[in-house]
Amino acid sequence: MSIPTSDRIYFPGLNGVRFIAASLVIVSHIEQFKKEEGLSNFDSNIFIGTAGEYGVSLFFVLSGFLITSLLLQENRDTGKIDIWKFYVRRMLRIWPLYYFILICAFFILPHFMEVGGAENAMKTSFLPKLLLFLFFLPNLALKAFPVVPFASQAWSIGTEEQFYLVWPWLLQKFKARLPWLLAGIPIFMIFLRKLLFGVCNQLSPGPVFRFLNMTGQFLDTFNIEFMAIGGLGAWLLFERKKRILQILFHPISQFVLFGILAVSLGTGLFGHVKLRYLFNALLFTALILNLAGNDKSVLKLENRLFRFMGKISYGLYMYHAICFYLLFHFFKQEVSESNSITWNAFLYLSVFLLTTGMAWISYELLEKFFLRKKSRYTLVVSGDGSEN
Repeated sequence: MSIPTSDRIYFPGLNGVRFIAASLVIVSHIEQFKKEEGLSNFDSNIFIGTAGEYGVSLFFVLSGFLITSLLLQENRDTGKIDIWKFYVRRMLRIWPLYYFILICAFFILPHFMEVGGAENAMKTSFLPKLLLFLFFLPNLALKAFPVVPFASQAWSIGTEEQFYLVWPWLLQKFKARLPWLLAGIPIFMIFLRKLLFGVCNQLSPGPVFRFLNMTGQFLDTFNIEFMAIGGLGAWLLFERKKRILQILFHPISQFVLFGILAVSLGTGLFGHVKLRYLFNALLFTALILNLAGNDKSVLKLENRLFRFMGKISYGLYMYHAICFYLLFHFFKQEVSESNSITWNAFLYLSVFLLTTGMAWISYELLEKFFLRKKSRYTLVVSGDGSEN
């Protein structure tokens, strides 16, 4: 059992998790776009059709695990959590690429590509959408307005930023009762959503109905429960809860975990979507715990390729939509006339290669500059120099 104890934490295999999560989103979005364009697609496949949601929820669980681990270590080393420095680190990591994508999506690309009706989509409620994106409420924009073709994937970045806004305060306030907080958040969020939508169903259309309904829509994308479940995993590892960890780390438990996860992702064990994703979040947390803290993990994701792809995974996630639109724009005639296995293989390979290239260039020329500045405000870092 490997438990981090120093001011530099490295969890092996988690860069591989980042890459897998980003890949799930890319695959799902490719098939969704093909469906929207009237092309042959696999979006109706139960796994592929929900792969994007699985990938995003995996990102959320991983964020909860990593951020909670680092904040707990900071509190142990220094006796407190420096919330201001935490915010600065998050801004330097997230904001540069996020705002660059917004500039491209709102002001540049719609004027050059007609794919997906981009220019017309941007003309609809342009200013309200822009303001919501600028102030990290893209998840609310997703619910309230037509999609922003080149930046719709950024909704989850808004959710992450909202999580970062409240998380250090919650950990600091409830550190003596942290496991109760982490276990209680998913229950509370389910109850709150059901309450809001239940009240809305009893109201006539009007200002109160619109406010409560929009609040419910926002909470439907404010997936703090996934981060809390990941945070619970971090607490188990940090506090060395050996009895629980020994059960999760046992080889038989791991194979059972992988089997249940495969069945859940391939079939969906619950009819209720939120329950299904919460159940998967628990499985993802057990998987992450094995990768991060189990020296005898059956699954190994620690290699040079996964470390590299994990390092640029933020770019993979943010650029893939633009890359797919670009490829579709230049090969539109070929796409519309071919649905062969060869063409789909070429399409997927092209999207992944172009996205990887753009993400790497972005990391080297844009993100790395701000990541170097981030080190000034870092008290506890992961072994690869990042928090997420």
